[in-house]
Amino acid sequence: MQRHAAGFTLLEMIVVLVIAALIIGIGASAVAQLTEEHELRKVANDAEGMLMRAVTRTLATTQPQSVSLEELGRQANLTVRRMGAEEFAPAAGQRLLLRPGGLCEPLTLRWQKDAVWISATLDPLTGGFAETEENL
Repeated sequence: MQRHAAGFTLLEMIVVLVIAALIIGIGASAVAQLTEEHELRKVANDAEGMLMRAVTRTLATTQPQSVSLEELGRQANLTVRRMGAEEFAPAAGQRLLLRPGGLCEPLTLRWQKDAVWISATLDPLTGGFAETEENL
């Protein structure tokens, strides 16, 4: 009587390892993209808070406030589309002037990391974001 050894063949083990590697690779790329999305949302939320505080300061002190748009884009590539413009332009050196009347220039800010971006249109009365768009 011949007994067969229990266990897996080398081919079966290789197939299992290849499938496991594919699953891990897909999972790792998904986690990396989620991390980028989370970072961009955090950057946008921080910028919104900073702009809302500047509007509040302007209304409380009745003094104009100037916000460096470059500061809003320190953690991600920030581009700005001002009212009437067709294209986004780099934020470097640009500023937003907040006037005591509570009005500021409407503009759209876009933060980008690699191919992932989020854009937000500034509400000129509150300093908050009126609408957001993302390709996350």
